[in-house]
Amino acid sequence: MAQALTERGEASRERILECAFSLFAGKGVSATSVAEICRAAGVAKTGLYWHFDSKDGLLAAVLERAARAQVERIQKAVYLRGEPLARLDAFMEHLRHLLEEERDVIRLHLAVALERGEHDEATREALSRVSRTVRNTIVQGIEDALGQPLPGADLLAHTVIALLDSALLALVIDPEGTDLDRLHENMRTTFVVLARHYLEAAGIHRADLQGETP
Repeated sequence: MAQALTERGEASRERILECAFSLFAGKGVSATSVAEICRAAGVAKTGLYWHFDSKDGLLAAVLERAARAQVERIQKAVYLRGEPLARLDAFMEHLRHLLEEERDVIRLHLAVALERGEHDEATREALSRVSRTVRNTIVQGIEDALGQPLPGADLLAHTVIALLDSALLALVIDPEGTDLDRLHENMRTTFVVLARHYLEAAGIHRADLQGETP
């Protein structure tokens, strides 16, 4: 009996998180009410507050859940998958997949940062934790892709995130006129050029990264 109650509680919590993620990403946090989330998840408000205490607590949990999912996907996409260049291609294909199939993850982070990050300390702290986790995982993905530590990998991770944000903006503003193939190729080229730059600055020569860009 106790196990069944626990399982129902976990299922209820997951439904709330999934519905809140979709609504927050699609409408924004301020425009999404607790009542709307509860209706979508099929739970009472007391159930939502029992799991998350408040709307802010729910938002933090949504952000952290999305970050964990991305961490797992990046690790699966890259970790010990063939030779370094094969891992690089796997990493870049994962970034493309984000833009094609899971852009709500990027959209949510941007929307929350712009809407509440400047004035809400709790939200800013949650965003900071999530950003740090994702950035560290991208650094790990970069180094797994290259097969060695990379001086400046944190800066390259920042660049990867900026390129994703910019690509999403282009897709939102002009979905029909945006060439995702060219965007993806530009991301890969930028990645290789910067990776080569940081390696050469550290006195490391990688023959497999030469001739990779026009």
